[in-house]
Amino acid sequence: MDSTRGVSEAQMQQYVQRWVADELLYREAVHRGLDKSSDVNTRLEEIRRQLAINALLEHEVYTPQSLQSTEQEMAEYYNAHRKEFLLVQDVALVSYALFRDRDAATSVRNAVVRGTSWGQALKASLGGDTPGARYLARADSEYQTQASFLPAELWRVAANATSRDPSFPIATTDGYYLVVVWKFEKQGQSADLAYVENEIRNRLAVDRRRRLYTGLLETLRSQHSVDILMQPGETDTSKVHGAE
Repeated sequence: MDSTRGVSEAQMQQYVQRWVADELLYREAVHRGLDKSSDVNTRLEEIRRQLAINALLEHEVYTPQSLQSTEQEMAEYYNAHRKEFLLVQDVALVSYALFRDRDAATSVRNAVVRGTSWGQALKASLGGDTPGARYLARADSEYQTQASFLPAELWRVAANATSRDPSFPIATTDGYYLVVVWKFEKQGQSADLAYVENEIRNRLAVDRRRRLYTGLLETLRSQHSVDILMQPGETDTSKVHGAE
C-alpha cells in the first residue's frame, strides 16, 4: 500500500479482508491438490520462463545506461528531425515571481528596467536568493502554455508581451506577479530543443534499446543451432539446440 499519503482505517480494513479471502481460497486449493495440477504447473513454468527472459533483458537491454544521451546526440537528432517537432499550441519561455504586496513587485520591476538583471534584482529585494517576506514563489526560464500558466491573467500578459522587460504587477488572489517573457513561439513553429529534450531522450533510448535487443538476439543465434519444424496449417514447433 502507498503509505506516503497516509492510510485510512477503511483502506486498512479493505486490505485485510482481501488478504484473508485470498489466504482462505489458497488453503482450500492446496487442500484439494489443485496447486499441483498439470494446469497450474504449466502456468508456473510459463511465468518462470517469462520472468527469466525479463531478467535477462533488464540486464542486457533495459539498463540505466540505455537512457543516457549526450548533448551532442540530442542536438544531432533534433537537427535531423526538426520538422517532427512542430508546436501544436503557443508556448512561452518565461520567468516569474509572486510577491506579497504591489510595492515589492514594483521595486523589482523598476530595478530591472534600470538595467539590473532579473536574478540580481530578486536577490537584492531579499538580501539573498531564498523566498522570504517579500516574494512567495519564483520560477526561472520555464516553458508555459495557456493551459499550464495559471492564473489565466499570467498567460494573457505573456501572450501580449512586446519586450523582455518585466510586466507591471499582476494582481491575483495569490498576490502580485511579475512576468518576464524571454521567447514566445506560435503554434506551427519548430519547438526549441530544450522544450522537446525529454521526447528526444526517450526516442534515443528506444532506438538504443532496439539495437541492443537486436544485437543480443544475433549473438545468441550465433551460439545456437535453431531448427524450425512446421507444416502448412500446423502450429509452429521450434527447437533450439545447445551452444556449439
